[in-house]
Amino acid sequence: MRINTPIHKLTMDQAYLIVNETVEWCKDYFEPPVINRRKQLCVMIHSTEDHRVYGEYCDKNNWLTINLFHCHNVKDIVSTTIHEYVHYIQDLKWYALYSRKMGYDNNPFEVEARQEEKRNYMKCWKEIRKEILI
Repeated sequence: MRINTPIHKLTMDQAYLIVNETVEWCKDYFEPPVINRRKQLCVMIHSTEDHRVYGEYCDKNNWLTINLFHCHNVKDIVSTTIHEYVHYIQDLKWYALYSRKMGYDNNPFEVEARQEEKRNYMKCWKEIRKEILI
């Protein structure tokens, strides 16, 4: 499998394996979360047109969710998972305020998450692809 393998060529199990391996890579690569969470990180994937985002992290429930409907290839899955994992390790207490004042694209939490996904998706993929025996 390659980083540009189209999403339609993957089963849900294969996509879930890529997401889980990416999360495990992130746990080893990034520092622990800034704040202690009471619950373990829950990772979910789905594919729905109704939800208009690639992924999201909910700090209230400690859920990292990837929406495969908007991911076009393996790169999108890995990048989105890294992006949302960065939100998991951030202290998001000021997230809403920054989004209102600066907008989503200029929110420092989003800027950092985009930088980390771009900086690390290929490094992550090179390490986890050997675990993905597909």
